[in-house]
Amino acid sequence: MNASLRGSVITEIFSQEKDTLVLKCENDTEGYIELSVNPGEPYITLRSDFHRARKNSIDFFEEYLPLKIIESEISDHDRLIRITCNRGKIYFAVRGKHTNIFLQDEEGKIIPFKNEDDNYLDEFSNELKSHNFFSGEKKMEFKEPNLEFDEYRKEFPFIGKEITTEAKYRWEETADKSRAGYLHEIIGELLHAAPAVFISPGSNDINLAVESFHIFASEEVRLFTNMIEAFNFYAGKKFYLDAYSAKRKIITKYIDRELSKLSSKMNDLKGRIGKGSREEEYNKTGNLILINLNRIASRSSTVELEDIYENKMIKIKLDPKLTPQKNAGYYFTKAGNERKAYEKSKELFKDVSGNYSRLLQLKSRFEQSENIEELDKFMKELHIKQNVKVNNADDIVSRFKHYIIENKYDLYVGKDSSNNDLLTMKFAKQNDYWFHARSVPGSHVVLRVINTKEPVPKNILKSAASIAAFHSKAKTSGIAPVSYTFKKYVTKKKGMEPGKVVLLKEEVLLVRPEIPSNCEYVSGE
Repeated sequence: MNASLRGSVITEIFSQEKDTLVLKCENDTEGYIELSVNPGEPYITLRSDFHRARKNSIDFFEEYLPLKIIESEISDHDRLIRITCNRGKIYFAVRGKHTNIFLQDEEGKIIPFKNEDDNYLDEFSNELKSHNFFSGEKKMEFKEPNLEFDEYRKEFPFIGKEITTEAKYRWEETADKSRAGYLHEIIGELLHAAPAVFISPGSNDINLAVESFHIFASEEVRLFTNMIEAFNFYAGKKFYLDAYSAKRKIITKYIDRELSKLSSKMNDLKGRIGKGSREEEYNKTGNLILINLNRIASRSSTVELEDIYENKMIKIKLDPKLTPQKNAGYYFTKAGNERKAYEKSKELFKDVSGNYSRLLQLKSRFEQSENIEELDKFMKELHIKQNVKVNNADDIVSRFKHYIIENKYDLYVGKDSSNNDLLTMKFAKQNDYWFHARSVPGSHVVLRVINTKEPVPKNILKSAASIAAFHSKAKTSGIAPVSYTFKKYVTKKKGMEPGKVVLLKEEVLLVRPEIPSNCEYVSGE
């Protein structure tokens, strides 16, 4: 990337999507640097073309443009990229929630793309003095040859988790060299082997690496001539799969919600129809009042009369504000209304039953859909708005692994200790179910409960527990105990380590650590 950028002039810097900044570069040809500061998916890539929207597009750093690119470099021990220009420097820093883009002018002033407080900007400015940057290839020197793989990530934060996972896999398979040796091997492959995108359509899982990687189970592998080309394909495909998953989830929830409402309405109508019509009863009551007008005192609230139809005495309620004649009229009116209501209930039951059957048929067709175009047709048919933009809640959801059990129950899995805290203490609701493999390290798992009046079936709880065991150190056990309780019984005391909690009440399920067949993986790294 460095050679292609050197000498280019940045003429525009703008944003038209949340967390994304675009640098328009001009040289012999026009090109674009696209940077994402989304903490969950930070990236930098080059594009040969980019359509800037006429509306909803904001310019940044205008007073510093144009900027001629002299060099692009990366820090030797952090995920920090520097683009040196003739009148300042641009930094792309991957720092979790502080992932950001900064422009440093010639006087050393730091201007962020996303707002940061002054203290953080001062810290970042001071930190830059300790970084060494390089371009091209550089051999990494590890201090110890056989540290645990995560220790190397502490020394070199830009080593991704996928790299250490692949190194660990190879080390466990052969162990014919040091751990550092495997890391050197993989880093060399990343620089020289063919870039590859691993795709698993069944699970919508997609990963970017090089063709020599073993850790990605996939049904399709696409090879590319360079990493930029591979990444742009990966980003486009991932966007498509994410949009497909989002739309599929929206349609599934809509159909299930409508089926539940129709089912409830059918049951109500069926119960109403089953009780029969009271038209005859009300007409009989009105007639009895007319026959006995002389025996009914004014302003009476009840009267006891002989039922000539069944030869017995009955008690009839009256409105003391009405005359006996008007009370009779009241019951005749109720008889007429009852007849209409009863016939209307039968008509409604027929209509609701028909809608329920049609929706079931549509659901069956929907479950066979395979592409986003078909999903768009279903959304149009169901009158669901096409806007599937991610809201703040979705931003939080995207930080966890996400499963759907039996196309109905959402299950969220923490990725590490701090992520577990976010899942349990910030995201989970009081009546959500909380799971954790007992007595071993593992992920916090939360089963979202939408309707607290509807009990969650035991098989759903067992499926959730199996996933909790699978995402723990008990993964290789035949059977594992899993604690579960409502979130309201999970607390965290001040000073406790990340991921540590206290259970005020718990139950235990014995399950097999696995991803059950009734579970669908939706998203998450």
